[in-house]
Amino acid sequence: MSWKFGGIYIKPGFENPEETLHFLQINKRFSYQTISFSEVVTNAFNDTAIGIINGISLVHDNLLPYNNSYEADTSTDADFSMMELSRAAEIISFFLDGTSESYGANHFKEGKRISRYSVMGGELILNEGDITAISKKKGEAKIMEYLQQFTGISFQALLSNNNLQMYLFTENGF
Repeated sequence: MSWKFGGIYIKPGFENPEETLHFLQINKRFSYQTISFSEVVTNAFNDTAIGIINGISLVHDNLLPYNNSYEADTSTDADFSMMELSRAAEIISFFLDGTSESYGANHFKEGKRISRYSVMGGELILNEGDITAISKKKGEAKIMEYLQQFTGISFQALLSNNNLQMYLFTENGF
């Protein structure tokens, strides 16, 4: 099965989802709804959801990670913003798109991008920084393993965790 979702994980995370939104400078409103983790890791999910587990904020938004650069020698405004924010917390921005065989991850820490990985259309574009040491896995499997290393929790454990509440945020919440 291939996956299609993306997000930003922050460590240490925040006490509540609103603090996470404020930290990332995302202007959305709480809809007063919660959904499961399995509902936010689908290509049909079009909003922003934030969950907090083991002191890590999990921000899921299928479009948000595309603001970052996944090419060598390029940086976007989002990359510079993440570098600045990473002075306060470690951040991973990522996307998985199994339908197009495209995957990417950016890892920011202590004001710098310390790792970047991207595969587009099944072709390796970039593999630099600490992600290269993860494993010989490629694409989706490499991103999943990297996220597990960052969170300390496997993707399967997140999927089956019935206590993980994802708080839903939309453009026009309450």
